[in-house]
Amino acid sequence: MTTAKRLIVNADDLGRTEGINEGIFDAHRRGIVTSATMMVNYPAARRVAALSRDRPTLGIGLHVALSGGPPALPPEVLAEVRAQLRRFREIMGRDPTHFDSHHHSHREVPAVFDAILTLAWETGLPVRSASPSMAESLRREGVPTPDHFVEEFYDQGATLNDLIGIVEDLPAGTSELMCHPAVVDEELRSTSGYAEARTRELDVLTSAGVRQAVQRSGVRLISFGQL
Repeated sequence: MTTAKRLIVNADDLGRTEGINEGIFDAHRRGIVTSATMMVNYPAARRVAALSRDRPTLGIGLHVALSGGPPALPPEVLAEVRAQLRRFREIMGRDPTHFDSHHHSHREVPAVFDAILTLAWETGLPVRSASPSMAESLRREGVPTPDHFVEEFYDQGATLNDLIGIVEDLPAGTSELMCHPAVVDEELRSTSGYAEARTRELDVLTSAGVRQAVQRSGVRLISFGQL
């Protein structure tokens, strides 16, 4: 078993607001963010293609977003997920680097997991493993996925000391760290219960201290496209 440590730092919610777009690309340009996942059903998603042309090294996947309660039948979920993939392709002119879901719906709702798994089979693309059991299921199905998932960098746990500790304690293999950096704008502030903390996430993710921790710990930063 390899003792190398690789880390994907994935920023969720790209495309939701212009401020989130700005924050994520800034966290990639100045910090350790290597990857993002885009919500395609918001107007700000249309700007992502242009922003990506200036920063092509940021991997961008599809952040499947399903509002309200789960549909009555799994095929309805699959139809919506397929529609969001089509919209991603229309906006970006290419496939996403990987799939995950808003509020971990593919961890919480079996029909959503099945729909994303179907797209992974069809495209050969990786999927976020949001739990150890999900990682096992994805590997059994031959779907690329990181070995470990880190979701503790959030809200009160999104501090510089917390992130340095996460980096220094990473296990061997490939880990994904979920994060939510943003420049908080009025649209985000009025529509999300998790807004102001995103500014702190941006500050931490771009800090010299965390970049130094990555180098000191021998961690290699990668994106999903390198799985």
